[in-house]
Amino acid sequence: MGRKPEDYAQLLASALCKLHAAECRGASPFMSDDSVRIISQTIAVAMDDARKVHIEEELAAMRERRERIHLHS
Repeated sequence: MGRKPEDYAQLLASALCKLHAAECRGASPFMSDDSVRIISQTIAVAMDDARKVHIEEELAAMRERRERIHLHS
C-alpha cells in the first residue's frame, strides 16, 4: 500500500524540524527562519488540501454505496 500525501508531508515536516534544530545548535545555519516558516506554511496548506481530497473521495464512496443499497432494496 502506498503512502498518502499526508504521510509525505509529515515526513518532510519532521525532516525540516530536525534540520532547523540542528541549525540552531550550529554556528552556520543551512536555512533562514523565514525559509523554514514558508516551507512549514506550504506543508500545512498541502496537508489541508490532501485532507479535503480524502474527504471528498470518502463522501463519493459513501454516496455510491448508498445508491447501490437503494437500488437493491
